[in-house]
Amino acid sequence: MRKTAIYVRQSVERPDSVSLETQEALCRSELPPETAVTVYSDRGFSGKNTERPALQELMQAVRAGEIGTVLVYKLDRISRNLADFTQLLRVFESHRVEFRSHTEHFETASPLGQAMQSLLMVFAQLERETISGRVRDAAFARAKQGFDTGGPPPAGFQRIPAVIGGTHTQMLAPDDNAPLVAEGFSVYLAAEGSLSVVSRYWNDAGFRTRRGGEWLPHTVCRVLRNPVYVQANAAVYAHLSANGAALCIPEPLPPQQGVYLYADRRINRSRFTDLHGVCAICAPHRGIVPPEIWLGCQKKLTASRQLRTAGSGQKTWLSGRIFCMRCGSAMTAVRGRHADYLICGGKKRGKCSGTGAVWRVQTAEMLVGELLAGELRHLAETVQHQPESVEDPALQALILRRGELLRKMTDPDGGDISLLTEAAAQLTAEIAALRAASASAKASVCVRLPEWDRCDLAERKTIAQTLLHCIMADGNTLHIFLT
Repeated sequence: MRKTAIYVRQSVERPDSVSLETQEALCRSELPPETAVTVYSDRGFSGKNTERPALQELMQAVRAGEIGTVLVYKLDRISRNLADFTQLLRVFESHRVEFRSHTEHFETASPLGQAMQSLLMVFAQLERETISGRVRDAAFARAKQGFDTGGPPPAGFQRIPAVIGGTHTQMLAPDDNAPLVAEGFSVYLAAEGSLSVVSRYWNDAGFRTRRGGEWLPHTVCRVLRNPVYVQANAAVYAHLSANGAALCIPEPLPPQQGVYLYADRRINRSRFTDLHGVCAICAPHRGIVPPEIWLGCQKKLTASRQLRTAGSGQKTWLSGRIFCMRCGSAMTAVRGRHADYLICGGKKRGKCSGTGAVWRVQTAEMLVGELLAGELRHLAETVQHQPESVEDPALQALILRRGELLRKMTDPDGGDISLLTEAAAQLTAEIAALRAASASAKASVCVRLPEWDRCDLAERKTIAQTLLHCIMADGNTLHIFLT
């Protein structure tokens, strides 16, 4: 015999909310006293989705044929999302489960009851979205007044009590690690500085992340990008505005204050590199990094961002080596309806001038693979006839000049990409005449690798990272630059 299930949910405990116990008692009043009931209870879970443990347990019992009736106190207790609720009803219907609500006084046994449920769910979803909108508006209003935006404090800061606009609240203040964090910006900006150098510097000093882990390059990058640390001036706000941020700053501009970035959480994008839809707000705390150092770090991070990728993608061995010729952004592999494609990352972020380059992964791999296979054969022959290393200063100078051109090509502010590509191609032709002198330097890598046709993805990626400096792609041509 199938059982009756009562489902109750309470997201937060407030004086005006109905407790789980009261919901259960009201539902039981709808049933004969002798009815066997199983109660499924979710405390502290929102109704915006179905990711709730008790609800999932209930649905498993429904699919197993153990439940005959599901009873709730109110319709929005089981869901506040129309699409989710419709799916739940379909599951109930397919397993011949009756769904009933105590407050709305209807059931799913009749077409009228089903129509009424759909109408009420529309209003339940409207109510949820209205409440969410009010919460977002209130949070944004608080942020514009300089109140803390929540979440754990950034590395190097702590929260202290404060009074802002006559309201008792909290604000950020430097902690014992603040000097070390500020020094990290200068370490990165130095000529030999890099994200790895800064991470080692902090780790060797015993400085740890908020979660107690060691610093890695990508976590260091987020710290260096965050304007909460800068002693903001007009140049800093101009930089943030140029990257898409809307400015919420007072007049006159307070000196040396940090910056909060406030964004609608519904916007899914990188927080520090694409600031469209983000508000830059003058924070009440004093920054710890001078503006010229912070801006210098931003310029260096932007210039190296496209070349910093390690090519960790698993869809193609070209990851980290192929860039859009129009804007210099790295190209990423995405799955299409009929094939995998390489598309311009700037196109996805709205940065690319034009439609952005698009290539089939299979086509690009075939063209580049043929070149690398021939390069491997050439290097293997060179090893046999010229085992000794020859250092040619002229060749090294050409390679350095071409490397500088290629770095400018992947920098959005580097200049006309077509002219840079033409100049790099001329240097490549000159380098080709002198490459025999440096072939033995790469031969030791190649002799450890099997033939190209026998290489797997990881081996081909290693060869590409060794022999390829970069590939610049437009809609018709791949401009391939060897190391």
